[in-house]
Amino acid sequence: MVQVPVRVLGAFRTGVAPGLLGATAVSTAVFSATPLVLPELLDAFDVGRGVVGIVSGVQLAGFVLSTFFSPRVARPSAGAFVLALVVLTAANATGAAVDDFWIFVATRAVAGVALGVLTWLAWESVFGDASRMGDIAVVGPIAGVVAAPVFGVVLSVGGYRWLYAVLAVVGLLPALRPPQFPRGGAERPERRRGGAPAAYAVVAALGLLTMGGSAVFIYSGVIGADRAGLSAASLSAVYAANAAAGIPSARWRGRRPAAGLWLAITGALAWMVATAPASWILVAALVAWGFTFWVGVPATYSLLSARSRFPAERAGDAQAVMAAGRIVGPLLGGALVASGSFAALGVVGGGLMVAAGAIVLVVEYGMGAPGR
Repeated sequence: MVQVPVRVLGAFRTGVAPGLLGATAVSTAVFSATPLVLPELLDAFDVGRGVVGIVSGVQLAGFVLSTFFSPRVARPSAGAFVLALVVLTAANATGAAVDDFWIFVATRAVAGVALGVLTWLAWESVFGDASRMGDIAVVGPIAGVVAAPVFGVVLSVGGYRWLYAVLAVVGLLPALRPPQFPRGGAERPERRRGGAPAAYAVVAALGLLTMGGSAVFIYSGVIGADRAGLSAASLSAVYAANAAAGIPSARWRGRRPAAGLWLAITGALAWMVATAPASWILVAALVAWGFTFWVGVPATYSLLSARSRFPAERAGDAQAVMAAGRIVGPLLGGALVASGSFAALGVVGGGLMVAAGAIVLVVEYGMGAPGR
């Protein structure tokens, strides 16, 4: 299942180690599985809707902590890569077997930590290389297209236990081709003097981007059903198209100027999703969102690398802050939707994304590279 994206990427003559591509696909698959299993967990563990959401929250919390601290306390190595895969497999296997809800929640926290290490290792290995960053970035949308229908079949046949059992098995496959990292790795933490202000500004912008984007995107299905009359099948097709639209833009190997402009355009599309007066506008905006997001984010990563004194450390910071944004965003979106205003959701969510774009534009065209 997870090897399909890797084979597809192979046809593009990717320059990234197969193990890193496979681990990125596994990470995407695990995160993609979470919203799909939540309805089953309600019945399986007999918990309320307000409680079951903690499954996603603790997984993201583990991811945030791991991506933030990993570059500060460890060096990239094949050993760390294999260990993270083993821990992830153990967490998924345990999650498939346990009958206690809070033990299951604990497995998601452990899985989040392992996913954070794998994500840090993948992006650290390509940070600053636009071509290879595109190789990593494209795995997300490809895995998103492939995983959804496969997960649907597995869930219908065996439920969430089978799904996590499958994830446990495929989670070990990337360990068959572990990547090699340069000896010595990054500088030791005690030798670092702090990051560049421009780099921190870009990291903050990425946090605003994911906060605003997740606030709108998490409720796009509700908007599509309530305001546009889209069926569940239609919405699934739209989300698949959203993921597919990101494949060519994520894979693009050329220059990506004006990163902030693409982020701002994505913010405008988020506003359109929340306020669309017709179903075709909502569909068009969601599909275009997939394309512009995957133009802007890799371009912003390239800018972050160029403006950083310690790119490997900022790579971890970026992933941590973006994950934190995905935790806060749905809470913000829920508060706005509870007030009964999709328009307010569009203004606030889209506005945060446009603000992120403006910050990135200022950094790109108004602030030079830092001294090393």
